[in-house]
Amino acid sequence: MNRTVLLTVLLLLAIAAPCVAMERATLAGSPASMVRQNSVAKANEFSFIRTADQVERFVEEGYLVRIEPTGPLQVDDDVSYPVGRPEMKLFLERLAEQYQDGCGEPLVVTSLVRPTTEQPRNSHPLSVHPAGIAVDLRVSSRADCRSWLESALLGLETRGVLDVTRERHPPHYHVALFPDRYAEYVKPLLARDSALAAEKAREEAARLAMASLERVGTPLAATPATEQPRSEGEVSPFAWLSGVVLVLGALGMRRLASTRRREERE
Repeated sequence: MNRTVLLTVLLLLAIAAPCVAMERATLAGSPASMVRQNSVAKANEFSFIRTADQVERFVEEGYLVRIEPTGPLQVDDDVSYPVGRPEMKLFLERLAEQYQDGCGEPLVVTSLVRPTTEQPRNSHPLSVHPAGIAVDLRVSSRADCRSWLESALLGLETRGVLDVTRERHPPHYHVALFPDRYAEYVKPLLARDSALAAEKAREEAARLAMASLERVGTPLAATPATEQPRSEGEVSPFAWLSGVVLVLGALGMRRLASTRRREERE
């Protein structure tokens, strides 16, 4: 069986039986996984970038976006092109936050887009780094952080949204993200996060309203000369009216939050 026939067979297996491949999630990597990664890039009609000029043009046109460092996410200084597909940016930012929460250190990116003319000698001919859907992550010196990250990545591989391999020379995790599948997977998670954030904001607004209400009844700091001085502890009609408004607002927000939580449980 010649090389072309072999690659064709592997490609058909990767496309026809993705669930079987995902059930055997492993960090070892394989020729079939490289074929699968490459086939996803081609199925999405992603261009394999050849030059630095093409990288810049793809950024200008919005096909690639810049991956900016954040607190939880760090980009190594040696990364020549800190850009990737929009889904890659979302994936890295979410994973980095979870990783830092899980083991207390930032997630470090060591490689992203690499044009075909700048691939290292040991790169695989089917590499998807030039397509903008691959990222290399630093291997932590801490066993607990390695365990956390490997478990998280293998869990995502099992869901069919990426392919991960732990490389040894040099040490790193190679992750090929499958953009369409990841976008479908993360959509309900983003909706859940948005709902939780909105509920938290409502509860905070209600808390602030109640705190303001508790302050109602405090005498005004100064009494204008044209007003008749009030006895100590007396509250102006305006202050009482403000208090009523705040009470109604706080009660309404609490009732809305309670209704929202009941609907979500149902």
